[in-house]
Amino acid sequence: MKSLKQRLAEYGFIANQNFDYPVQCLMAAQVEHIRCLNVEGRPGRRKTAFAHALAHALGYHHVLYHEFHDQQELPQPVRMPVSDDESPGEKPVEAIDQVISEACALSEGEKTILILDQLQYARFVHHLRLADFIQSRNWNYADLTLTANPANLMLFLISEEPLYHSLQQSSFRIWIEDEGDSNRLPITPQTLGLGARAQDMLHALNKVFAALELNPTLPEYQRLVHDIQLHVRSSEDLKTSLYGWIEGTDRNRLYSPEISDLIQEQMPAIESYLGLDHEAIVLELNIPSDEQSN
Repeated sequence: MKSLKQRLAEYGFIANQNFDYPVQCLMAAQVEHIRCLNVEGRPGRRKTAFAHALAHALGYHHVLYHEFHDQQELPQPVRMPVSDDESPGEKPVEAIDQVISEACALSEGEKTILILDQLQYARFVHHLRLADFIQSRNWNYADLTLTANPANLMLFLISEEPLYHSLQQSSFRIWIEDEGDSNRLPITPQTLGLGARAQDMLHALNKVFAALELNPTLPEYQRLVHDIQLHVRSSEDLKTSLYGWIEGTDRNRLYSPEISDLIQEQMPAIESYLGLDHEAIVLELNIPSDEQSN
């Protein structure tokens, strides 16, 4: 059976972080209200990517998504009757009412996850309504009352600001680390399936990653090393592969004089790993003699 990390990767979320324990806590918690996960992390869409991947990795039948915006859509005006015999148009339904209505209906018979993203933009009245919905399992709008099945429905809540207290009290909170966080997993030659002679090459790469404030995942290391073994023959080649494979690489920083000089300083270790002769590479690329001296 595939691990949770492997299943998350299949749905587009790759990380060094291990989520087995927090997800176990979430799923095993004894709650009478609707089960909720509060996904926290640094600003950006990595939290959203995790929520989508986890929803699918857990095998839920339906994954619904709603995003709040800083400029809320205004409801369309109600059409007024032109005669006494004509009734007015129906009152417009807000998007949050539509998606929760669908979630309630689906939860009657099938496992459903509703992701509510960018909650910092939601009007406070919606925070209050959500808090009540989680506890009562009932969602009210217009003249309707819809009931969710807490055995089948789970909410993922994402906000760039701390959640409203009542929402937080009903949620299990998880922090999603990004590539720059400090808990770097040790990447060794053995981890990559390489011999001990690759250590100096990895040491050189890690100096570059540290300067760029990057924390590549194991698959990213593997792709980069594959390029080094087959294609990289110059510092420009290495920069192209770094930018191509390593998520979060700042291109301006990568091509800055400081990082360019650092990469050039590390190239002998990479060339040595490949069994290449630096002078032969210089001649092969027809690098002018004045650049050779640099």
